[in-house]
Amino acid sequence: MSGASALRQVLLFAGAVRPTPLLKAAGRNVLDLPLLPREREGMTVGQRWIAAHRELCESIGSAPPLRVLIDRNSPKPKSMPANEAMIEPDDVAFLGTGGVLRAAAKGQDGMMLVATGGSVLTQSLPDVVSQLLALEADVALLAEADGTPTGVMLVSAAVMREIPGAGYLDFKEQCLPGIAKNHRVRVAHAPPAKRACLPIRNREQYLEALTHEADGEPFQIIEDGAQVASTGRIRDAVVLAGARIGAKAVVARSILGPGAVVPSGQVLTDRTVGAGA
Repeated sequence: MSGASALRQVLLFAGAVRPTPLLKAAGRNVLDLPLLPREREGMTVGQRWIAAHRELCESIGSAPPLRVLIDRNSPKPKSMPANEAMIEPDDVAFLGTGGVLRAAAKGQDGMMLVATGGSVLTQSLPDVVSQLLALEADVALLAEADGTPTGVMLVSAAVMREIPGAGYLDFKEQCLPGIAKNHRVRVAHAPPAKRACLPIRNREQYLEALTHEADGEPFQIIEDGAQVASTGRIRDAVVLAGARIGAKAVVARSILGPGAVVPSGQVLTDRTVGAGA
């Protein structure tokens, strides 16, 4: 992988300045959301990133650290062990993504791979990194075939340290235009056949990611600690620990978080329910 030795760290943004209904209902960090049914060797979103990071390290022959940046009001992810990832609370709400990247680049050199933690890549991370490195840019952005940003980019630490200004700085809106005036900014587009990155910000997107993981087949995820009556019916839905489903209840295309209760005989569709929602 040409230029891979220049990759010095991997940063995941995994905070939520404004918790969404999905995260309120789940009562956890997006990285702790289950991603695969247990019968398919289930893992969380965060564990998927850890697996992708391992694959990347094997591919490039080095081990850039995996740093997980969360804002101080977000729950700390529990499914990412300290020996695999460094969890770093930061003031994202006050600094913005631009300010956080500038702070993260302090004392660093080489390139930093930056990604949105609340998402699922549909292609291998080594392939993504190779595609971005090939651009030989100071800032290389991965976009979908139609130009939609994916939240994955490769940036120069030296250039990030040059970001001017103070206070809240949004990287794409406030920082990137200035960077493009003096540095090489390029965009790599994913193949049109399928989306490269599936975001997880709300129920619909989460279920879409799960449908992708299930290869389009019907699925159900029932965490240990959830109570589901033997006659309850679940389709394309997630039942987290602490949720209860009564006898002959039907749950479809929904997310049930801790404290959610579906009484016996009730039909629940297209809902996000939890004590915090």
